This record gives sequence, structure tokens and C-alpha cells, in this order.
Amino acid sequence: MQRKRRITATMCLAMLATLATTRTTHAVVEWELTDDPVSLGMSGVSPHVEKTASGDRVWRSDGPSGTVVSICTEAGVCTAETFSTGTSGPINDVSIAQSPSGMRAYFVRVDPNTNLKAVYSAPCNDANCLSLGTATLTSTSMQVSMNAKAWGVPDPVRLADGRIRIYIVESPVDGRCTEKVASYTSADGISFTRDAGWRLEGGYVDTEMLRAKDGEWLMIMADGPGCATASGALKVQQLFVSTSTDGLIWATPQLLTSTDNGRLDPTGYFVESQNAFRIYYASGRSAENNYTIKRATLRIKDTAKGGGVGITTTPKVTTPSSKSKTITCVKGKITRKVIGTKCPAGFKKK
Repeated sequence: MQRKRRITATMCLAMLATLATTRTTHAVVEWELTDDPVSLGMSGVSPHVEKTASGDRVWRSDGPSGTVVSICTEAGVCTAETFSTGTSGPINDVSIAQSPSGMRAYFVRVDPNTNLKAVYSAPCNDANCLSLGTATLTSTSMQVSMNAKAWGVPDPVRLADGRIRIYIVESPVDGRCTEKVASYTSADGISFTRDAGWRLEGGYVDTEMLRAKDGEWLMIMADGPGCATASGALKVQQLFVSTSTDGLIWATPQLLTSTDNGRLDPTGYFVESQNAFRIYYASGRSAENNYTIKRATLRIKDTAKGGGVGITTTPKVTTPSSKSKTITCVKGKITRKVIGTKCPAGFKKK
């Protein structure tokens, strides 16, 4: 099993995402996320997908038992599989990456002896990573009280030199929309050291790397519950995309979705035959606490031509440098700090 969205050397179609709507002399180019006409029949949150010869294998957190796994066909028919965590007990937020020490699962678990939840990794005992070996703590810096909220959802990424970098949501201070995204890097995929600074600020969560290639990084994410936009009597989370040239400095995220439904915890991979990304995400509203897993397609559209132009026509843009300033954006009573010079759609610069 090879994680195609992590290892991008064989991808022959060049792509660098636009961060805000980019105007040219001919058309407006922007991202488009379209729900696929399938009913997966899966509940839960924090999905992670791996493309395999047998179909899409989806890990997800669903209930007190922690993570469950299903294999899904192209038509969206999903069948449950047996998943063993060994002696780790219930685990959540599972993601898979090919590390220098072999294929490993990265996840969050609570230590019953300390009541601390932390990011661990464990070797995959089989090619499909349906059985895990002994869990190892990634870093003492990646552990918090089991009662800490808005923390976790580790996203491991294999770098061009073979190292593994984990992107993770942290909450340095309590409050609404205060989440930040940090990263930790490891030479062996087992022991991690924190990278300086923040990758994103302003309440973004659930990051997922869709492409990690020098000069061409693409990330999809959600906004946190505290940043969620009101839709009727409830608030809904939405999905965003961002790009980077080095995986450390990221441009202002671009809004993908609307308030018709809550969307969070995205995961996905590149589909070369469709010239697009396949996305799985959790759908629902936090106040209802009833989430299902949906499937969608992410591509660049050309609004002047009716969409569907794929990703090869994406104009090349420059990611903000390390000297970029943080600006404050407001929308009603919501305040968000972003890196860059433009506010997300619907927000105004304060």
C-alpha cells in the first residue's frame, strides 16, 4: 500500500493552487468542491483515506471503541473491515504514512495511567495497516490533558528527503477561534521535534496535506467550531484550501464551501485519471453531534467556461514570505487573524 497523496514524485501534472480568486485577462480561476452522488453509509469523524487496489480504505473515529475501518468501492459501497490496535486500546484520529522505519500509523490515545492524551505512532503489522504493533509516544510536547479541547488530529507528511512532518492543531489559550496549527519533524518517523513558529493561525483545524512537493504544497482544512458561521439557529464549520512553497509558510486559506451543511475533518488523494483530488470529510453540525462521512471531488474550475477544467491550468502564484504580516479580519462578531494581505471570503480587514 502506498500513500499517493504523500509521495508525489510520480505525479506528472504540475499544479500550484491559487489562494484567493485569481483574475487573468480571460477568466477567473478558483477551487471547486463538489459532493459525489454516492451514499457511503458511514458515520463518525476524523476520516483518513488510503487508495488501494481493492478500493478506498477509510479509517475513522466512531463511538467509544475508537477507530473503525471500511473499504469502499468506486460506486461508494463500503464494507467494514477488522482493525486491531494491539495493546493500545481505543485510538482516534488515525492517519498513515511511509516513514524511514516503515509504514506507520499516527494517532491520538489517552494513557490510562496519566490521563494525558498524546500523539503516538505504531508500526503497521500488515500491508493494509489493519493491525498495529506497539505504540510509541512521538514527543512529550505533543501531549495534553485528556480534557483539553480543540487539540490533535495529527497529519503526518513524508518530505522529499524521507523525513516525516506532523501537522497538529494546538490551543495555546482558551477561547473561541484561537486554534493554531503547529508542526513537528522527525528523521526516523518515531521521535519528533517541534518546528519553530506556527503554520497557520486564526482558528483553522483538521489540516490534511494533499500534495507535499518542493514548491507545490496543497493543504485542505476546516475552520474551528468557535469560528463556524451561523446557519439558522446552528453554526457550521466549512472547508478551506491553502498553498505553500515549503510546507512551513502558508498563504491565506481560501473558502471552499457554504453554510448549507457543516463540513470538517477532510482527507484525500490525487486521482490522475480525473485530474482532481478525491476528498472524504465528516458532515454535520457540532450542536447536533451526529456526523456522517461524505465523498467529494476537488478541482480547479474556470468560471468563464462553466467549470471542470481540472488543475493543469492553475496560474502560478507566490506564497507570502516569512516576513508576511498577520492581519485581523472581522465578520459580524467573529474576529480572525490570518497570515497575508487578504481576508477570507465574507470577512473585512479591521
